[in-house]
Amino acid sequence: MKESTLMAGTSVADITPPLEVGLLTSAVKGLYAPFESVRLPLKARVLVLKSGNELVAVVTLDLLSLNDTSVGGWETFKQEVSDVIPAERIIICCTHTHTAPESAALTGLYLTKPYQIWLTQVQLRIKEAINEAIRTVRYCSLSVSISNLEGFSMQRRIKTPSGIVLSDSVQPIATDILNLPPVDRRVVSLHFHDTNGIGIAVVVHAVCHAVHEMCMPHVSSEFPGEMCKELEMSSKNGMAMFLNGAAGDTNPPTVSMGPEYSRRHGLALAYLARKAENQYQVESSLFSFAKRNVQMSIRSESNVTNELDAMARLNAIRIGSLAILFLPGEPFVEIALEIEEASPFEHTIVVGYSENNIGYIPTEEAFIQGGYEIGPGKWSCLEKGADKVIYANALQLLEELYNN
Repeated sequence: MKESTLMAGTSVADITPPLEVGLLTSAVKGLYAPFESVRLPLKARVLVLKSGNELVAVVTLDLLSLNDTSVGGWETFKQEVSDVIPAERIIICCTHTHTAPESAALTGLYLTKPYQIWLTQVQLRIKEAINEAIRTVRYCSLSVSISNLEGFSMQRRIKTPSGIVLSDSVQPIATDILNLPPVDRRVVSLHFHDTNGIGIAVVVHAVCHAVHEMCMPHVSSEFPGEMCKELEMSSKNGMAMFLNGAAGDTNPPTVSMGPEYSRRHGLALAYLARKAENQYQVESSLFSFAKRNVQMSIRSESNVTNELDAMARLNAIRIGSLAILFLPGEPFVEIALEIEEASPFEHTIVVGYSENNIGYIPTEEAFIQGGYEIGPGKWSCLEKGADKVIYANALQLLEELYNN
């Protein structure tokens, strides 16, 4: 194996809001309510990757999502968190916890003073965390492990005689419903270690809505926060980071059933990350980054008037034979599986909830079937065929990365 030229550094910052910066209680009705307490703090987690002159920061936020409207302009927001690393090389992802502020402009919360003050503080803390991560970069190796986690995720769109319903309406979940395809239960863990074998970071990718505590009036980073908390109890793991996948149509079987279910889910993910089964080393001398922006079409009946809320910003990182593709919004799992199958890379990880939120990205079949994810509404504003546009541009981006 060639000597590694890859370097990595990390940092964590607290972005927990004041209680009056409330949570979403209804996307359809556009309602929010203040929190009553804090159960698990919200964090910004930063992984900086460097190789030669290439420098990229991956930032995860324990938030529902962010879009152009809710941050007062995505480009401006990104510039405010940029310092040493150019804004276009900072990739911001949300874990999609539903017990965080309503930060997707689905309600009028984004117009309030407390929200705006909090958002400014979030920007400052992201910038500080990125700069701290840069200061800690050191040479590293990368290994990847792959496991399956059964019983914690399911296809949430359930066909009934009256149409498609969400899985939370048919609880408790019967075994035959739990096993309905398509669902991706893989857990992929990226282990970054320095030259002395000390953990720098463990990045865990899994596919599931963070809705165990949905609509409960407390702040919580949900199962991603529980997972990170557990992994960081041992310094040998380094910083923990969760990357949510294409979970637009994937739920846990225990929606709104409380913190205990979040904890079980987080501990199960942490266990698999520590166990590191089916592990392989990634030859990291090849490192590159690519991105592209695609303006998507908006359905007029969705009531989305800012066309930049439908600007799809796609990013991709190459580390040797591994590609990490970052997609905006909430793609259906089928889309990610198709991209992965067609990717020129030996290994491809598809991340959702990246950059500015563009809402649900359903399949063509889903538009025919109907259901919540189809909208139309601020949570689902894209024209039919958006999945094909995202698929085509994702593959072009991966091909560009592969050939360069």
